[in-house]
Amino acid sequence: MPFQPENDIEVALLQAAQNPDAATALHRLMLNGDLLVLGTVAGQEDATQKVNLEPGGKLQLVVGDRNGEKFLPVFTSMTRMQAYLKEPGKFLAANGRALLDLTRGAPVTLNPGSDHAMDFSPEMVARILDSQILQGRPKVNLGLEVFPTGMVEVLTAIFAKDSAVLAAWMIGVEFADRAGQRHPLVGIETGGDMAALLSDIERAAQVSLPGLVFDVQRVDRKRPAGMADAMLQLEPFYERGQPAPKLN
Repeated sequence: MPFQPENDIEVALLQAAQNPDAATALHRLMLNGDLLVLGTVAGQEDATQKVNLEPGGKLQLVVGDRNGEKFLPVFTSMTRMQAYLKEPGKFLAANGRALLDLTRGAPVTLNPGSDHAMDFSPEMVARILDSQILQGRPKVNLGLEVFPTGMVEVLTAIFAKDSAVLAAWMIGVEFADRAGQRHPLVGIETGGDMAALLSDIERAAQVSLPGLVFDVQRVDRKRPAGMADAMLQLEPFYERGQPAPKLN
C-alpha cells in the first residue's frame, strides 16, 4: 500500500526523503509533536493515553534488532506502528523532544518497516536536540524589531504558575526553511517537566496567540546548547522573583 501521510510529521518526512534541505522542518516537527514508542513508563504501566515524560523518568522500552544491531523504533502514527508490530504490544505517546532527550545515546529508526523509514544515529539525535542541525545556522537578531508583548504576557502567566521555571529569554531567528520569516525563539531555564510545560504553552498559544510562529528550547546555563549562548547575552524577559524588564 502506498505511503499516505496522516499528519504534518509524515508530510515533512516525505518532503525530507525527496529534498534533504527539508530535513530541518521534519526535525522541528518531531521535537514539538508527539511520537509513539513501544513500552511503558515506570509507575504508569497501565496508561493508554499520552504520558508526560519527566526528567529522570524510567522508560521500559522495546528495542528492535537489525542484523544484530539494536535500535529504538519510533513511530509517527498508529498506522506505521501497527505495520511494524507482529503482535499487539504496549506503547506510549509522548512529546518527541522529551522522548529523544531521555533516550540519548540510542540509535533511532523512525517508522521501521515503512517504505519511508529514516535512521538517526546517536550523534544525529544529539545534534537535533541541541539545535545545531535544527537551527541550520540561523540569522539572529537579538533585539527583535517588534517585541511581541502579547506573547510575553501569555508566557509570563504560565511561568508564574510553574515554580520550576527560573528564567526565560527571547531572541529573533530566521531558519533556513523559513527564509525571510524571522520569528521569536524562546529559551526556558527550568528544572521541571519540559514536555508538560511545552504542552501548556501550545494550548495557551492556540487560544491567545493564533497564527503566531515561534520556537522553544531549553536553556542550561552550565551547558548552553543551540542558541543559548546568544540568549544569555540578554536580560531575561522573565526571571522568578524579579520584576519584568521594560519592553521596547
